[in-house]
Amino acid sequence: MHSEDKTMENIFTENSKLAVSLIFALSEYLLVLLSVIADLISGLRKAKRRGEARRSKALRRTVDKLCRYYNALFALSVIDAMQIIAVLYLQAVNGFELPVAPVFTFLGSICIALIEVKSIHEKAEEKAQDDAEKVARLLLKHLQHFSKNITL
Repeated sequence: MHSEDKTMENIFTENSKLAVSLIFALSEYLLVLLSVIADLISGLRKAKRRGEARRSKALRRTVDKLCRYYNALFALSVIDAMQIIAVLYLQAVNGFELPVAPVFTFLGSICIALIEVKSIHEKAEEKAQDDAEKVARLLLKHLQHFSKNITL
């Protein structure tokens, strides 16, 4: 194989690695969006089941949350771009074989998805606890009323 062929093959291989890394990072952004949508749908269903009004304020909070998540992911992606450039440099200059992957974006998206999963379950527990407290208060009120009306 000529040296020109090897150079072209190396360029193609590096471009393929970068394309896969980019697709991987974009997939992480999409999966974060899906986890926020899952939390939103869960919240809307619970509100509907409880007969609560679904307000635009909650939707604005979701959009704000998504913006904050994407700001954090973008910062992590910038760090990933820096480390990927460094890895490619080390591969080209020193021949080190290190994987090219958006590690920080991946870890950040996992953390965000876990936060959303916790949010989905936490809200359900809080609402159930609120319901139990309301029932207990109502029962106590009726017992107090009942005990006042009993004459011995």
